[in-house]
Amino acid sequence: MQRSLGALSSSSRAANVLRAATASAARPVSRGSLRCYAGFDAKSERAFVGEDFGARDPTAGELASNFSEKVLGNYDTEHIIRPPEAMGEITGLKNKKCLPCEGGNVPKLDETEINRLRLQCPGWRVSTTADGIQCIACDWKTRNFNTALELMKRIGEVAEAEGHHPDLHLTGFNNVRAEVSTHAVGGLTENDFIVAAKINELEFSDLMPKRKPKFWA
Repeated sequence: MQRSLGALSSSSRAANVLRAATASAARPVSRGSLRCYAGFDAKSERAFVGEDFGARDPTAGELASNFSEKVLGNYDTEHIIRPPEAMGEITGLKNKKCLPCEGGNVPKLDETEINRLRLQCPGWRVSTTADGIQCIACDWKTRNFNTALELMKRIGEVAEAEGHHPDLHLTGFNNVRAEVSTHAVGGLTENDFIVAAKINELEFSDLMPKRKPKFWA
């Protein structure tokens, strides 16, 4: 019985210490003109951010404004991840179309523009063709010869749709390299990066070698 009372007393003391620590942590701390609250206190939080804090359903007026197509995020609480359609107008090479190269429609890029666009094409690097023309290149290693041909076929479909064709090389029976440049200007144009970005959108995982599981001791 004494042991039980002792345990109960110890538990009560622990609870009192926890309440005291929580109350102390929630007290404001002043740093100059800045007033900070440390810890968590429900009343202090409501006083600071208000009752309506967090996700909520839109109002009728918000729905009527069609705001969901102009902001980044979702207008409902179904949590279906879908970027707004308006986002594609300001970002992403993959959403653009190649322009005809003849007639000066696409200017040759300088180094600053090349570096800026290259960041939108992960996996591609600035290189030089066998003819000495600046290009962007990417390499893939596939499972076998047939999967290498299939990868080249998928790239070819994108190139044909854009009217801008990369040089494709098959070496070692399963290694594919794509080199993209604009021969009309003797270097790189935005068209090259558009094609590279669209190639990056292709699904190649079914053509790649299967990774062996790693076991760690």
